[in-house]
Amino acid sequence: MANPKIVLATSDVASSALAPADAELFGTIIDAWTRRRIGSLRHTHKAVARDVSVLREFAAHSGLPPWLWNEDAFDCWCDHLGLERRLANSTQRHYQCSIRSFLEYLTTNVKFRNEIRRLYGVEPRQICTEENCIPHTVEKESSKERRAFTHEEIELFFDGLRRASVEAGRFRTKDYNPLRRDRTFFFTLYSGGLRISEGLNLNVNSFAPNPALPELGPYGFIKVWGKGSRGSGKRFRTVPVTHPDFPELMDWYITRVRPEFLHRADPNEEALFLSERGTRLKSSSADARFKIATRYCGLEGEGLTPHCLRHSSVTHESLRFSIEMVRRKHGHASAATTQGYMHVPDVMVDDEISSVVSRELDDALNTQEKKE
Repeated sequence: MANPKIVLATSDVASSALAPADAELFGTIIDAWTRRRIGSLRHTHKAVARDVSVLREFAAHSGLPPWLWNEDAFDCWCDHLGLERRLANSTQRHYQCSIRSFLEYLTTNVKFRNEIRRLYGVEPRQICTEENCIPHTVEKESSKERRAFTHEEIELFFDGLRRASVEAGRFRTKDYNPLRRDRTFFFTLYSGGLRISEGLNLNVNSFAPNPALPELGPYGFIKVWGKGSRGSGKRFRTVPVTHPDFPELMDWYITRVRPEFLHRADPNEEALFLSERGTRLKSSSADARFKIATRYCGLEGEGLTPHCLRHSSVTHESLRFSIEMVRRKHGHASAATTQGYMHVPDVMVDDEISSVVSRELDDALNTQEKKE
C-alpha cells in the first residue's frame, strides 16, 4: 500500500489544474508509480514524495496531464525554474530527472498506454532529452567548493589533536576525553574515506577481519551503511582498511576511551562514537568539534569541513592505488565521481611527467649506446 502522505500529494496533483477525469487518471498512474518505486525498487518514502511534488508542480505550471506534456511546456517550466526561481543547476537537473523517470514509466506501461489511447486517442511520450536537460557533470556545482587537505595539513591536523589531548590530560581539563574521541573519529573518516553520517552511524561491531591481511586483526574492514543513489535509500558496503595505524588506534579507543563515555549511557548502547551524555554523537556536535580541532592545529579559517577528510582520502589514496580500487573503497557508482573528489596539485602532475619522461629518455639513450 502506498504511503498515505504520498497518496495525499497525488490527490493534490489531481485537483490543482486538471479536469476531473484527467485528474483521476493522473492520480491512479502516480499511485501505481509510487507503489512500484517503494515496493520493488525500495526507494525511500521521502525521495518518492519529493518527486511527486515535482510532478505536481509541472502539472500545475503547464495545466496539462502527462499524456499531453510536450517540449514547449517543458522548456517554459525549465525557464521558470532557472530564470525566475533561480534554482541551483543540481536542483534543476533533479527536477528534470523526476519528469524523465516518470515518463519512462508511463511510456513503457502497457496498461496505462492502452487506457490513454482508448480515452484520448494519443500516445504518451518522453519529452526529456539530452538537448533540453541539464547534463550531469563531475565539476562541483555547489557554491562552496570543498578541497582536500595537503599531506602536510593532514599531519598537522592529527598531530594538533594529539598534542591538545595530551595537554588536556596534563591539566585534567574536561576536554581530555572528547579530544581523544575526536582524534579517533576524524581519523576514521579520513582513513576510511567515510561521509560524516557514515562515521556517526558506526557501532562497536561495525568491523570485520580481512583474511588477506590477518595482521590487521578484527579491523580489516569497516562495515558501512552509506548513501544510496536515485532515492534508493542507504546501501551497505565494506570498506577495506588501508592505513596500518588504524587497528591500533581503534583498539585503544574502544578499550580505553569509549568506556569513559559509558557512565551515563544506556547499558545496551552500541554506538561507537558517543557524546558526553552517553548518546550517539550527532552531526551538529561533530561539526562543532571539527572547528575546535582546526583551531588547535592552526588551520582555522582555511575553509575546511569534515567532508574535506573524505576528499583528502580519495586524493591521497589515488597516489597509492588504482582509481578502480579508490572508487570501490569510497562507494562511488562511477570513476567520474571519484575523479571529481581528486585534488592533485599541478606541481605533482608536472613532477610525475618529468620523472617518467626523463626515465624513458635515459632508457632510450642507454639502448642506443649499447647498439653503437
